[in-house]
Amino acid sequence: MTRRRRQQQLLSTQRYHPSSMPLLLSQNGSNNESSSSSDSSSSSSSSSSNDEEMSCFGDSSVMIPDLDWRVQKLRLEEENKKRFLRAGPRFLPYEEAMKWVQAWGKRWESQEDWQDWIMMGEKRNSYIPSRPDEYYTRTGDWISWEHFLGLQ
Repeated sequence: MTRRRRQQQLLSTQRYHPSSMPLLLSQNGSNNESSSSSDSSSSSSSSSSNDEEMSCFGDSSVMIPDLDWRVQKLRLEEENKKRFLRAGPRFLPYEEAMKWVQAWGKRWESQEDWQDWIMMGEKRNSYIPSRPDEYYTRTGDWISWEHFLGLQ
């Protein structure tokens, strides 16, 4: 595989992080300078290898192609994150949440027991609202605490 094709593949992969790539390459820029000018034999051999590396990019400075897709990708990721955060929590339907609560047996005898359990930090199920009366009243499904806890 040629060097040019390898470079194009690296640039086209989305996994390649943009901060690990130089944004500007030039023949006589700081990226490709030889280590010292006093050692002429090593500088001439390194400059020839630099010429070979730069020959695939052309004679002048080159900007990385497809920089626009990176910017667009970051914008889309930011929009998606905002949309996700605006969506709010997703809870189980009333009947399913009631079944989950009742599967615990007679753990809760009243609304106060439920609220104490929440205040102690025991609720670890993100699909059950901590205030089911408020949430399911908004959805129009709420009947009563006794019905929800299975005490009827």
